[in-house]
Formats: sequence, structure tokens, C-alpha cells
Amino acid sequence: MYHEFSKRRKPIGVLMIEHRLIERALAALKSKISPAGGPDVLSLAELIDFFGTYADATHHGKEEDILFVAADQMSLSDELEKILAELREDHVKFRGFRRAMAEANRRIADGDAGAFQDIILTAREFIPMLRSHILKEDKIFFPGFDGLQSAEDRETMKNSFMEFDMEMVHETYQSVVDRNE
Repeated sequence: MYHEFSKRRKPIGVLMIEHRLIERALAALKSKISPAGGPDVLSLAELIDFFGTYADATHHGKEEDILFVAADQMSLSDELEKILAELREDHVKFRGFRRAMAEANRRIADGDAGAFQDIILTAREFIPMLRSHILKEDKIFFPGFDGLQSAEDRETMKNSFMEFDMEMVHETYQSVVDRNE
């Protein structure tokens, strides 16, 4: 399903479609960090895994290994160069937040009652940071980058994305988000 749909899109369109699923996962995470509800360790583990596997390994993997590499070969404007550097920094911050939430969730499972507060505090920074990151890509970097690509470059990149994704499991993580919304 995903691959058939993405064949008809530009590479940046594929990434933006992935952003919509990531945004849904962010909303699900926000709903799971209500202090009144208490920790749902299983749902949190699924969402944290989603952020590690789908958002980072799959989505950021395509950006870092394909899109950003192509951008490094282009003559980007000073603004796009600056944003590209920020996007790379955001990916590093993202990984730190995700690791912190995973560790806190393990501590909850081990009986550490205070660890849920650590997830809440981390998620309250993680969610707006990732939303801002997505907005920066969707509204500034992707359109600027796309304007520099030829139709042939787009097709080559899209094929590279498809090859990259063959080892990933989009539909599985779609189900994770569906279950946790």
C-alpha cells in the first residue's frame, strides 16, 4: 500500500507523508503522558520503538543517507545550508530524547515510580522540538531542495528511497500508531 502510493510522489512528498504519521505518533505520545492516567508501559514502549525504528531509522535514515548527501552535492543558498545544519543537529537531539524516554520506560517497568515523571518532562521537550523540525523541513528545506532537483534526480532519489525502505516495515508501525491513538 505505502510503496504503491509513494511511487506517484516526489521524494519530498514521500518524506512529508511520513511526517503525517510521525505527527500522529506525537499526538498519541502526548495523550499517553497525562500524569493523571499513570504510565502505560506497553503503549509507551510501542511509541518509543516507533520513534526509534520508523521515525529515526526509516525516515531520518532516508534523509541522512540519501537526501542530505544529495544536498551536500548541491549549491545551496546560505539559508538552506543553515537549515540543513540545524536539521542534522535536530536528529542528534531527537536520538537523545528517544533514548532518555526508552531508559525511563525501562525504569518504570522495573518499578521506579519516579521514572514516569522523567518521560513526561522529556516528552514535553521532544514533542514541540520534533513538530518544529517537521515544519522546518516541510515549509523551508524540502521546497528549496526540490527546486534545485531535476526530474531525473527526483526519480533517482525516489528509487533510492524505495530500496532503502524495502528493509523497513511501514505497515507494522502504521498499526502501532493506530493502536495507540
